[in-house]
Amino acid sequence: MAKPTGLAAVLGTMAILSGVLVAGTYDQPPVNNLSAAAAESGRRTSYTSQASRMLHGVIVPLNSLKTMKRAIAVSPATNVREVPTLAILTEPLKTTGLGPIEIGMSLRQVRAKGLRLEPIANSGSGECKYYKLQNHSDPIGLMAIDNRVLRIDVWPGSETETLSGAKIGSTEEELVQLYGDQLEATANPITLGKTIVFTPKDPGEDIFRLVFETDDRGRVVQYRAGQFPSVTWPEGCL
Repeated sequence: MAKPTGLAAVLGTMAILSGVLVAGTYDQPPVNNLSAAAAESGRRTSYTSQASRMLHGVIVPLNSLKTMKRAIAVSPATNVREVPTLAILTEPLKTTGLGPIEIGMSLRQVRAKGLRLEPIANSGSGECKYYKLQNHSDPIGLMAIDNRVLRIDVWPGSETETLSGAKIGSTEEELVQLYGDQLEATANPITLGKTIVFTPKDPGEDIFRLVFETDDRGRVVQYRAGQFPSVTWPEGCL
């Protein structure tokens, strides 16, 4: 009886800690004659309208998520095989995927891993759609094209880190320390920050990318991993 009780307690905590996420997406390419004031106005408009549609229903963890992660890791009453989304809470995002989710997998293959997917309302059209993981409190979205996962987005409020340690809130200087000369940056007039792209050099990984979006303070506000070129699309499926 101890095992189901512990699992129920963890899931109950996740439900209590959840809330609705409102975040942003960005427009590109830069417009040379865009003033700071116009950019700020455009940022507010794009931030709320575009993102509210794409991220409708995505769950955001509160500040207690780090404590919850530790509790999951040490709790003998929690069987992550029963709820595999719990295990992803502690997994790093790689250019090739997140935990058991590999870039290029079909939605059927993802579900075969025991992961339950829900489409995010108004997040795309045609063959491009976003999905979220049930019972997973971190604001993460899976972009699927023709029912195949080609990109994983990490949105504001997430505690997920990359394999090298970059995360929401990391500075541009920290990205340079982590990735060095494998980064390319372009100005983003909507965020008044940059779009920073990491291209891996490892054999077989050159078709994948990490893409970071920073704000006017030089801090990462969202990032994504996936296959080129879909990982570079600033508006996602929209």
